[in-house]
Amino acid sequence: MRVALVSDWYYPVIGGVASHMHSLALKLRDKGHDVAIVTNNWETGKEVELEEKGVELIKVEGKISPVVRVNLSVMMGSIHTLTETISDFDVVHAHHAFVPLSFRALSAAEELGIPSVLTTHTISFMHEFKLWKVVGKQLSLVGAGIGDARKIIAVSNAAAKFIEHFLKPEEREKVCVVPNGVDINRFVSPKPEEKERIKEELGINAECVVLYLSRMSLRKGPNILLKAFGNLLKELDEERRKNVKLIMAGGGEMLPALKAQAKILGIGESVVFTGRVDDDIVPKLFRIADVFVLPSITAEAFGMVILEAMASGIPVVATEVGGIPEIVKKSKCGILVEPLNDAELSKAVLKLLEDEELRRKMGRKGRYAAEKHYSWDVVTENVLKIYREVMEARS
Repeated sequence: MRVALVSDWYYPVIGGVASHMHSLALKLRDKGHDVAIVTNNWETGKEVELEEKGVELIKVEGKISPVVRVNLSVMMGSIHTLTETISDFDVVHAHHAFVPLSFRALSAAEELGIPSVLTTHTISFMHEFKLWKVVGKQLSLVGAGIGDARKIIAVSNAAAKFIEHFLKPEEREKVCVVPNGVDINRFVSPKPEEKERIKEELGINAECVVLYLSRMSLRKGPNILLKAFGNLLKELDEERRKNVKLIMAGGGEMLPALKAQAKILGIGESVVFTGRVDDDIVPKLFRIADVFVLPSITAEAFGMVILEAMASGIPVVATEVGGIPEIVKKSKCGILVEPLNDAELSKAVLKLLEDEELRRKMGRKGRYAAEKHYSWDVVTENVLKIYREVMEARS
């Protein structure tokens, strides 16, 4: 099978869409399929790896917006700018519903009679609010492109409900849920001696580590976590406070303000800001963590970092936002709290830090769920079933 994975938001754009596309491409290739990633004409940083793994990289010419990182030429042009690019594929799989390459590729595939699939990775604030139905009707061009997909994959039930706002009633039966995947060989539970070795390597001097790994942006709630961590430290005696560290890993527009907030709260010595981290460091951070926290405020369709924590055998504290509860409740891998509630967040993290057996229990459940439901082998097989379904429908 020859498959094109298409999106503006492949690397160097950092995020869940790029990570998902890359992992899916490699796994499809491992299973013997001919795969190409179709994205914008820029340096992705993945050229060498893709060539070594036998995945084709096709770059589409055009002017790229420096702000939202999408192909403006494709957005303003006709679908014919992509017909030649995708004409020899068996399946066109677009990623992210609201970027030009994706919805133009779907329309081009429909014109060529090529089966197409769309994966929608995101939701917006108040994603179930009825206003989005009105917005969906107004965005007729986007809706038409999305509707051209033969099948629409949502990464969560929350993402499925959101994309339905942009579809005609008769098109909503196209939507199905296939979650994101995780590399269960890359993210694993460490042995005690390995954990200590990695701490020493990374310069982390603490018995207990609370980890946040995501973009430093308002919707992710890192400022709420800092306030909660300050509350938590007040509950500990002086000796225990010295042995607990919060690692804030990731870059983003809020990073300078968060560093200032930590100083104002008087917790600067207990918080480690790493900035953006290289891919090879990410699994190491999970291996030294005792608790992983994702305090998102809104617009969280899935939360791929939660899967990485689960695969690493680390319990999770997260907010009841978007698709997050679907993962945590199903796997029983952690504790859910209300968004923006720093007091509740603090209590949940402290509960796990003080109960080693509970941490181990939730960690084991998370690892089990990662292997059974979210490994890339499982997810890729589910995606391949959808490819075969749309190809059979064409014939």
